[in-house]
Amino acid sequence: MRLRLLPFLIHVLFAAFVFSGCARSHFPDTVDIGQRLILTDGAPEFTLAADGSYTEAGDPFLTVSVSLSKSSLVFTSRDDTLAARIQARFEILPDEETQARGQETYVRTSSHTIAGDPERTVQRSTRIRYEEVFEVQPGFYTVTLTIRDESSGKTLTRSVNTELPDLDDASGLLTGISIFGNNASDGTTVSIATYDIPGIYDSLTFRYFITRSENDPPVFAHMRLLEFESDQQPARHISFRNLPSNSIRVRGINYSESEIIEEQSRLFADEFGAIEVEFTVDSPDIGSFRFEVFTSVEADPDPSDAIVFRARDFGMRSTHFPEVVTAREMAEPLIYLMNDREHSELMAIEDETEMKRAVERFWLDNLESPDLAREVMSLFYERVVEANKQFSNHKSGWKTDLGMIYIIFGPPWYEDQFGRELRWTFGFDRNDPFRVFVFDRSRIGSERFPFNSWTLNRRDFYHSVYFHRTQEWLNGFVLNRPFGS
Repeated sequence: MRLRLLPFLIHVLFAAFVFSGCARSHFPDTVDIGQRLILTDGAPEFTLAADGSYTEAGDPFLTVSVSLSKSSLVFTSRDDTLAARIQARFEILPDEETQARGQETYVRTSSHTIAGDPERTVQRSTRIRYEEVFEVQPGFYTVTLTIRDESSGKTLTRSVNTELPDLDDASGLLTGISIFGNNASDGTTVSIATYDIPGIYDSLTFRYFITRSENDPPVFAHMRLLEFESDQQPARHISFRNLPSNSIRVRGINYSESEIIEEQSRLFADEFGAIEVEFTVDSPDIGSFRFEVFTSVEADPDPSDAIVFRARDFGMRSTHFPEVVTAREMAEPLIYLMNDREHSELMAIEDETEMKRAVERFWLDNLESPDLAREVMSLFYERVVEANKQFSNHKSGWKTDLGMIYIIFGPPWYEDQFGRELRWTFGFDRNDPFRVFVFDRSRIGSERFPFNSWTLNRRDFYHSVYFHRTQEWLNGFVLNRPFGS
């Protein structure tokens, strides 16, 4: 394992270079959506980033960064030490053109031991970060990482593409955009590969490169941070009336309606080679965003006249997303068990300590037994976290219709998809209307939409189904009465 220590590196992150202008559709091919979590039951959970970099002498290399969830590993005791043991296999595969220039495939395997907390049966959901460095030639690469948990035998594989251009040939290009989260308290900066960004960072930095030769005319780079109109509310009650398809609650996100949060332009006239550009903003509030950059010869052009266009979409989430840590993160999902007045009063509490006490009082007042309350709370918030990991789209997974049904009713016994319709069945009778939930997929006019948005077909008679199930949460019967049994 090697760490980056060279301060003079030129970084080219996720570079997928654009040689021509692009159509200004709502979701053009030059918009990067980041990675989505891939969840396999019992398998390690991690994200993967690949940095193409150059030394001051112009020698290229790849830095592969891994962020691994500690809680996804199996910890066992050996020689009085609690630890998880993993094997990581990296493969750096060049494309045919790069291979023709003499670049071989790299394969590197390494083993790691991760110490656990002996006081905890379930390890905290912290993330472990490490890097591997590979010396390569300029070219296009597919970087693949397979992590195997030695205790469970489960594996997970992820791949990303990256390109290191030959700087002697690169001219008039924009690289892909990278996002970094900055923490002012400890001065750390973290590369972010995912669409979902937890709100724990004080600021975000967007980094890209523009390449110019001495023969290129002066060019402007125009940068904008946009916020799209999107639904960020918790799911509506399952017995409410269905909304029209053009409602933002059904569409989820509206790419036609956006607000410019910040913008900046920069003229490049006397700088040549690969020029690093950074754009830093305070972390936005929860919502759906796009950072975009485009070049033009005009100081104040219309984006449709862009020479080259690149963008990176992302969604801002709660502080510790997908985990539930703070009192507010614990309080928000209780809207599914409280009435509107109770929940409004809870969310109006400003003091973190007092809000935490109020959350604990809610569970204790209903369940009476502290032990029972701990068990039910554990199940509830485990499902909130799982909903965040499985169903997040334009908003956090617990706020979606799928997330709400998953939290309250549990995982479905059967799942069937027919085109744009999804059916969740609880129990053996797939025709029982009180045990079947049907969802429709949102239509947003692009197959490259970064996530699925499913809207529940609500029914009046679901009111009694929901009421009885929430009562089982509040009396503890949920622990031994799976819905549908």
